[in-house]
Formats: sequence, C-alpha cells, structure tokens
Amino acid sequence: MPISRQLLLLASVSVLLGLGARVVQQQNVPFWGFPKPIELVTPTLAIAGPNSVSPDSAFASSDQPYKVDLSTAVGLFMKRKKNNVHFVDARDGKLYGEGHIPGSLNIPFERVAEYGEITIPKEDLVLIYCDGGDCHLSHDLAQHMLDNGWTRLAVFEGGWAEWSTETDFIVTGSLPEESQ
Repeated sequence: MPISRQLLLLASVSVLLGLGARVVQQQNVPFWGFPKPIELVTPTLAIAGPNSVSPDSAFASSDQPYKVDLSTAVGLFMKRKKNNVHFVDARDGKLYGEGHIPGSLNIPFERVAEYGEITIPKEDLVLIYCDGGDCHLSHDLAQHMLDNGWTRLAVFEGGWAEWSTETDFIVTGSLPEESQ
C-alpha cells in the first residue's frame, strides 16, 4: 500500500476514534474552542448604597451562581465576617502565594479532586474568583460546588486582575498550607 494511502487511512481512523471517544465520554465539549462556562445570574438586590439589603437577601439559594462586579465584591468583603461570606481563590497555589484577597481560601480547581472535603458550610455564601477575563477556573469551581450541594455561590468575573489593581485589600507572600 502506498504511503499516501496509509497516511489517509491513519488519519481517518484517528478521526473516527476521536469522535467515538467523544460519544463515549458524553461530555459537553465543543468541537472548536473551549467549553462554554457556566451561566451566571445577576443579583436583583444591592448590598451597598441607600437601598441595600443583607447578603442573605441579595444572594438567595439558586441553581446557578450569581455574577458579581467589583463594587459588589468589595461590599461582600466588608461584610464577610458578619454575614458568613467566604472568598475562594480558584487559582493554583503559586499564584495564590503571589497575591490574593485577604482571608480567601485557596481551592485550586485543577486540583479540586485531590483537595479533599471543602469545609465551607453549604448554606453560607461563597464568592469564587480566579484571574478574571478569560480565566474560567472560578466558573468551573462554581459548577463543581453546585454539583456537590452548595446553593449560594457568586463568581467575581473581574477576578484577581481587577481586585489587585482597584483595591488595597491584598495579601502577598503566603502560600496555602497544602502548597508549602
């Protein structure tokens, strides 16, 4: 058999095996590009300003995470201790060590299976962030947490990139315990 026919046969078999694996895995992975991140909903009530409400009222249980902008993230940060709001950094431990939101827990999405049990109470509000922009680690971690029983989740879409340039609430130089 000539080489060109062998290459054509090999390419055809590879394509068929790839399509077969896609069907068997039953994952919602697009043919081109990256998977679409989880859809976020916008809170209908404000937690800061003249008509503000508590985070419990603004972020009720939902089957989708909430979308949070910088002003809402800062408002939640200021109310975090009084209202059981937890900040979670979905980036890897090295990036977390280079800088993170004070008091945030590092749960790297790419290592969530090894992380073990997440000790955040499932009824508390969890704000998840990563690098912002094209980073979807926070979306992926939110989906994982939804699948495991958390119902009050928020994703800060501006992420660390926006937080670190727009606020002074920054911790640097400390690695999470599991990364040391």
